[in-house]
Amino acid sequence: MLLTAFLATLALPSIGQPQEPSALVPVGGKPELIVLGSDHDPRVLEVKFRHGSGVRLRGGHVVKPDDALHALNSFLDDRDALRERVFEQSEEWLDAWRAAGEARSGRTLHDLNLFFRVTLPAEDRAGVAEIIHYLNAQEIVEIAYPLGRVEDASAPTAAPAAPPLLAPDFQAQQDYREAAPLGVDADYGNTFSGGRGEGTLIADVETGWTDDHEDIAHAAQGNYVGLAQTYYPWDHGTAVLGELVGEDNDGGVLGLVHQADVVMSTHQGNANNIPTAVAYAAGACGPGDVVVIEAQCYGTPPGPFPCEYVASTFATVQTATANGVHVFAAAGNGNVNLDQAAFGGAFDRNVRDSGAVMVGASDGASLNKASFSNYGTRLDAHGWGYNVVTSGYGDLYGAPIVTQEYTAAFSGTSSATPIVTGAGIILNGIHRECFGSDLDPLVLRALMTATGTPQGSGGQIGPRPHVRAAIEALGVPTIALGGNLVPGGTAFISVTGTPGDAFQYAFSKTLAPAPTHRPPYGYLFLGPIASFGGGNIGPAGVGTVTRPIPNDPNLSGRTVGYLQARVTFASGPGTGSFTNWVPVTIQ
Repeated sequence: MLLTAFLATLALPSIGQPQEPSALVPVGGKPELIVLGSDHDPRVLEVKFRHGSGVRLRGGHVVKPDDALHALNSFLDDRDALRERVFEQSEEWLDAWRAAGEARSGRTLHDLNLFFRVTLPAEDRAGVAEIIHYLNAQEIVEIAYPLGRVEDASAPTAAPAAPPLLAPDFQAQQDYREAAPLGVDADYGNTFSGGRGEGTLIADVETGWTDDHEDIAHAAQGNYVGLAQTYYPWDHGTAVLGELVGEDNDGGVLGLVHQADVVMSTHQGNANNIPTAVAYAAGACGPGDVVVIEAQCYGTPPGPFPCEYVASTFATVQTATANGVHVFAAAGNGNVNLDQAAFGGAFDRNVRDSGAVMVGASDGASLNKASFSNYGTRLDAHGWGYNVVTSGYGDLYGAPIVTQEYTAAFSGTSSATPIVTGAGIILNGIHRECFGSDLDPLVLRALMTATGTPQGSGGQIGPRPHVRAAIEALGVPTIALGGNLVPGGTAFISVTGTPGDAFQYAFSKTLAPAPTHRPPYGYLFLGPIASFGGGNIGPAGVGTVTRPIPNDPNLSGRTVGYLQARVTFASGPGTGSFTNWVPVTIQ
């Protein structure tokens, strides 16, 4: 399979070879001087104690198994500083999650129980800076740092002037679904088993949602995890989920992976809650599922920036990907170079790598970097950053009924991230159905980068995902129709795959109202079978069958049916797979 050609280039850790956790201290060491700016919380800071120190919170104090840390606690007591764990999850749950990730990935992960939050009784920027300076001077402290603020990663756009009331079916305007290079070729990916999001859970991390919106309620309504939902209605999350799971019906938008399931984990608009919100989201997921981080953060370096700059969020994301959960994160909308020295190597993969797919934004149909998109070598892929048609906001249709609103102007790395996420879910789902296993997060990320449509001008935002090219690289069997497709002509049915594999194609006059799952081959999309045939895939990786087309002029311009094939593997992983389906349209 072609996938093996670039898998060999991946520096994946070997199981059973312990490694030090990725660095949380910026290049150059702990900062000697802390100055809090307007983006920083004037009361709150975080501290991470050194790996293996065993520090825990007991009786309101931080203690080691063999040391009460009297001097450190006395310093904080003198300032009436409250000490809390960063994560709401129990110590036992975090320990088990870390152990599972280490066993699966072979990487040594950060102990999330070593992250603590320190809160002063009143606003005191100088006091926060003083505590950070004191803590960073302690040998037992790995890093202490101030906390910033968080906001949705959508770019400001001018409201369209008096938009006309349009028809309720907007799929034709979802250009990001279409074939490359305009879109990611989701329409093609949806014709494969697993390519519509079946069996995948999406956990969306952001502020809020209109969860009973008519186009997302089937997947989202009431499906909250973690912190209490505080914002309703909320357009941003509604727009994100519309891109991903917009219902497959005769109205609104069609989600890129409309058969996926959804849970929602809010950070309540508070940067302090992001690590816990991500952990709740990831904890709801299993291997192959997806966490989407739709937020951008502010703090010491030039903002906004991806929230994994913050040490506790980075460690949480890294633990999630080590457990086989795919994480997609918005890069932010500040036109910020993430390679600059101010970030201390936080976005240099040679220094640390969370395993997440970092997403930038282009100018919509153009492949050029959007003027607002952050950029740098850490970015893996990009999606449309302007004029995305999806649910929410109401500038396109439905206002002021919030459950029926649609937009044609969703923008930012917020609109780009679900597009890249959808492409990733399509590819992992197809691989799972075809070969019986999920792709590792690092492998899926590499696949999307290696096969994507290269970006145009501007700082690095990564390629635009190209689902068709990635399917080819995976070696998934496909079916195509060619020849002289006219009345009285000859159709050529071609099935691609591994030489020697057997195939059987089927023709039906209709698609099934609901595809049927037929393990181990996947989903059969066809209705009642009218005819079939078969053969073997030849040495060049293609098997071809010819079929005559009836010499009936009434067939011209009509789609007379649909084809799909079943391929049985002679070797390799899995038993076999259904191909995609294709229409039979007579010219």
